[in-house]
Amino acid sequence: MIIAIPSKGRPNKVKSLEALPKQHAFLFVPKSEELAYAEYNPQTRLVPVPDEIRGITPTRNFILDWCVEREIPRVVMVDDDLKKTGWIELSDETVIHHLLTPDELVEEWIKLFDLTEALDFRIWGCSTDGQPKSVYPWKPFIFHTYVTGSCMGISLHKDPDLRFDEAFIVKEDYEMCLRCIKEDGGILGARYLYWANSHWVDEGGCRDYRTQDLEQKMIDQLLAMYPNMIRRVTKGGSEFSIELEF
Repeated sequence: MIIAIPSKGRPNKVKSLEALPKQHAFLFVPKSEELAYAEYNPQTRLVPVPDEIRGITPTRNFILDWCVEREIPRVVMVDDDLKKTGWIELSDETVIHHLLTPDELVEEWIKLFDLTEALDFRIWGCSTDGQPKSVYPWKPFIFHTYVTGSCMGISLHKDPDLRFDEAFIVKEDYEMCLRCIKEDGGILGARYLYWANSHWVDEGGCRDYRTQDLEQKMIDQLLAMYPNMIRRVTKGGSEFSIELEF
């Protein structure tokens, strides 16, 4: 198993390395930025991504190709802006965050891969919106849900040709989830894990090209491709919110 962290434009701000086990981590960075990332992250293994590969979706597919070539059947894709992860203790009065050590996190991920493959699924993940209400320790798993590329485990045992649809410049992780639910009957959503990212706070990454118009266009594509599986959120949420139809 490897942890693949795609990163671009912020060599001195790879927050995820502080919470993840370095022995499993690989930073996938643009070739033109390799030296800058090496300077700021000297103890981390770097994989240069050819500069002609632009955008998060082709980069994710480059990572999967790289893994298949090296016969690595399990990869966890993680964004580079992880703030904290662990599990949450909920009560009427308070929310207590219990952080996982890097080694404990790896143990959980191995269990999730084992369960995913036992179910004959191809992907697992956890809610990555950072909201305590999205974590359900008393109902730890869900099979019809979204997981995002911020924390997505991909098992290539069953299907080494599994790739993201490059027609989706963003929302590629949503399309992957919907496709796997349709073809496999489900994905493994781990609702007992808490995961929070910085996302829009930091410069670089997908923020450089992620616009409201682009988000809307990709949602329209999802609705056209999976008309009976998703719908727009009519109450609450933003204009870019969608939810499962079933």
